[in-house]
Amino acid sequence: MASRYLQVNGTHVTEAQSYLLLMLGSTLFVDKSRDRVRPVVNLFLDELEEIDQYSWASGTLAWLYRCLGQASRAGARGVAGCLTLLQCWIYEYFPGFRPSHFEPPVVGPDEAWASRWIGQPATGSVADPSVRLAFYRRALDSLTPADVFWTPFHQRPHLEVRRSLYTGVIRFADIGQFYDPARCLRQFGYRQMVPPPPSRPQRADRPEAPGGYVIRIPESFDAAWDALLSHMVHIDMYSQPWRTYPYETTADYLDWFVAHSHCRVLRDDGDADRLVDSAAVRFDH
Repeated sequence: MASRYLQVNGTHVTEAQSYLLLMLGSTLFVDKSRDRVRPVVNLFLDELEEIDQYSWASGTLAWLYRCLGQASRAGARGVAGCLTLLQCWIYEYFPGFRPSHFEPPVVGPDEAWASRWIGQPATGSVADPSVRLAFYRRALDSLTPADVFWTPFHQRPHLEVRRSLYTGVIRFADIGQFYDPARCLRQFGYRQMVPPPPSRPQRADRPEAPGGYVIRIPESFDAAWDALLSHMVHIDMYSQPWRTYPYETTADYLDWFVAHSHCRVLRDDGDADRLVDSAAVRFDH
């Protein structure tokens, strides 16, 4: 690959492939090898005419999901993936974590949405790195539903991006990740209900060391991508699905959430039941 892409008198096709390899490896599919690119990216560049037929967005998200899973292991010392996407997602949904004293401009139809945040410094509330992590953890624990901008892109995002409500597996090469909007319906303008049980992979191994992190999903799951019903929310599954306020939930959802989630990042000294009760109150309407 190196001899092919670095030849001095390469063809225009080779030059284009070299540029795309650099761009994809340094933006969408970043790993922790600094100046290297995963060879698998080259698989998608053999036929330049087919590049616009790939779902680069879902591939980028699948790679980021996998990197976040690896970063959650106790032995992880960093995170890879498209962190531009992650950081902009945080800014859009959580205004309290945006750069201080900054109102993002409106972007044009031909501009990248992330360009709203170009050149802006990170929130400057904490200068000391030794206390920065604790500061952000406490900030997350103090969030209320009103502190979240639930639909920053569109009141009905799936009308703008038709694949948004897809339920199934998203892939980047041999990496597959489950994508389930039923777990975050308020981001799509619906009331949040208790989601169905998650799909199970063929194999899952998540040791403390991120190097052994393996999740395998049968390729038979991929057929859902081309099935029309996989991209819809079935109205008959929801009673009065459209929400009346941004963080509306069904009556049974909050009890399910408290029972199945870690409601706080920091576990302060005190009774665990008190922490759960306070979380239930905080997330209620």
